[in-house]
Amino acid sequence: MRVTICGRLRIESDAAVIDESSLPGRLGRKLWAYLVLNRRRPVGRGEIATALWGDEEPDAADASLNAVVSRLRTALGRLDPGVELHAATGSYTLALPADVFVDRERAWDAIHHVQAIRRRGDAAGAWAEAVIAHEIAARGFLPGEEGEWIEAERRTLVDIELQALEAVVEAEIDQKRPPEAERAARMLIARDALRESGYRLLMRALAAGGNGAQAARVMDECHAAFADAGVAVSPETERVYREVSGAGSPRAPSRSTRRTAPRK
Repeated sequence: MRVTICGRLRIESDAAVIDESSLPGRLGRKLWAYLVLNRRRPVGRGEIATALWGDEEPDAADASLNAVVSRLRTALGRLDPGVELHAATGSYTLALPADVFVDRERAWDAIHHVQAIRRRGDAAGAWAEAVIAHEIAARGFLPGEEGEWIEAERRTLVDIELQALEAVVEAEIDQKRPPEAERAARMLIARDALRESGYRLLMRALAAGGNGAQAARVMDECHAAFADAGVAVSPETERVYREVSGAGSPRAPSRSTRRTAPRK
């Protein structure tokens, strides 16, 4: 069985395929995603109500929750045995087959294993795991929905996505593919212009491709982005710049990129 909760919700089994359009509306989609994320423990009705409605819980929340749970059970009833929504006193527990594939869990595992794989000298394996983590995390989570737990999950996925791009660049450099490394590093900077590792990795990728002289332009971009935010570039980034460019001292930002940091 395959369960997808990043991007479009989807459940695939030998018995049936359930697309998010078959789940019971917006509340049903939120309930399903929440139960999947918390499937290893009982989830109380009050917790579920907060996940579904936040501070805007309706007066008839109990009846509405009962209806959503009933409709979700009906949809899940089309799947293989082993998929059940157990009810206990005041709580629910989602049971899925032991060998179920959940995309969010696969991305989490991949990003936590990729560095260990790289340390073993398996650059190709590290690249593959990083690509999987990035592809899943970049899909996003419950677009159009709001809630503290939804925003927290989105932040987690963004962090996985950025870590995955970093790992992709490192693996591409290890495999002597500087153009691909440069492309991924530029994606990382575009995704988060204040993630300093992106500039360091881009300079390393350029140097690996014999274009270390372009590091000066990258440092100018880095200084400009950080000055606009009122923060300083770290000594680590300056060190990488000196290593790849052969410069003997830290590079000051060019006149066109200098900014005055805001007064505190």
